[in-house]
Amino acid sequence: MPSSVSAGPRIRLGKRDGGSFQMACGVLIALSGALAAFIFNAVYARGWIDLEVYREGGAAVLQRTSVYDLIVGENRLKFTYSPFAAMLFTPLALVGMEVSVALWVLISILALEAVIWILIGRTAVKSRSRRTTHTLLVVIAILPLYPVTLTLWNGQIGIILLLAIIVDLTHGKKKWRGIGTGIVAGIKLTPLIFIPYLLVTRRFRAALMAGLGFLGTVILGFLLLPADSRDYWGGAFFDTQRVVAGQDADFFNQSLRGMLMLMTGSWPAVPLWLALCAVVGTGGLLVAAWTAKKAGELAGITACAIVGLLVSPVSWPHHWVWCIPLLVLWAQRAQRVDVTLEKVGVGVLWFIFFLPGYIALATLLIYPSHAGMWLMSLTGSYVLSGFLALLALAVYFGRIDWRQRRHGLGDA
Repeated sequence: MPSSVSAGPRIRLGKRDGGSFQMACGVLIALSGALAAFIFNAVYARGWIDLEVYREGGAAVLQRTSVYDLIVGENRLKFTYSPFAAMLFTPLALVGMEVSVALWVLISILALEAVIWILIGRTAVKSRSRRTTHTLLVVIAILPLYPVTLTLWNGQIGIILLLAIIVDLTHGKKKWRGIGTGIVAGIKLTPLIFIPYLLVTRRFRAALMAGLGFLGTVILGFLLLPADSRDYWGGAFFDTQRVVAGQDADFFNQSLRGMLMLMTGSWPAVPLWLALCAVVGTGGLLVAAWTAKKAGELAGITACAIVGLLVSPVSWPHHWVWCIPLLVLWAQRAQRVDVTLEKVGVGVLWFIFFLPGYIALATLLIYPSHAGMWLMSLTGSYVLSGFLALLALAVYFGRIDWRQRRHGLGDA
């Protein structure tokens, strides 16, 4: 006799449901980070020193006082960004520090997740559920890295700008591509390196749009904050002493200039630095263009950003958030070619961006008398990694082109 009792509906979690669950986990990570930051700042009022400078810059705009006369906090930090950036930071001045910290950390972690989502989508991961899973796992692996942690701890803007540049140059509408990067450069000058990159890659319209976007931020600054704009563009933007505060700060300057300034002796540091910038800047941009042609736009953008970090007068560890696409793109390649040595290389690079920064910071805070040449070698690991990455790309693509030409001649 057939049973008249229904078995009832079966509940199955499809791929979309799984993806939605993992996306919810990503949002939960961001919310948890924001809540932890809110509580820590409310209890201890420590950290987020750069965010405090942003808030004070925004407050100065609202109060119509000079942005570049500010001296903020016990570290006596100064506002080093453009007048346009100060205008963008005005909303932060309208809420309390704890709320600003929570919102900033939340937005930064969501931006990190968006960057990794875009990078993961570069591979052949077609399933949304798998892509979300991979994104979540990579976020967990990336969060402990020193540049990322320091960005969140200081309340820095680096991850947000990283996302804006990647979206603009890879996902923006073609006729407007570049304008977002120009606006980003109007906030923080270092992304100006992407204008010559676009020229070298023969994307003249995008380079023009980037230039116009940057020029628009300058004009807007002069219209709304004329006195501050005169101060900034009259020389404050070029004054590295406004950025480097304290005797030990140079230990953390992860640029060619930072490494040269730490070397003792009678070296002609400035002429040598300018010569190195000319060589590394020109050669690096050519390598970045080559990389974009051979390995795709995301790889080219990352190589260009590394060039900018090397030649910049000051590149703090948190500026090296470009290690995120560098690591993810190399990990994707290592998985694709399935070469053990490359997988080990990814692990070594992750370790470099994880441990040395914490060791250097702990040494300077706890045992400052022990800071010496060995510490310089730790803090210089980012510079060496960036330089070797560019060199490896040049050698790799050079060998490919040489083989292709050789085979072409042989066929002829």
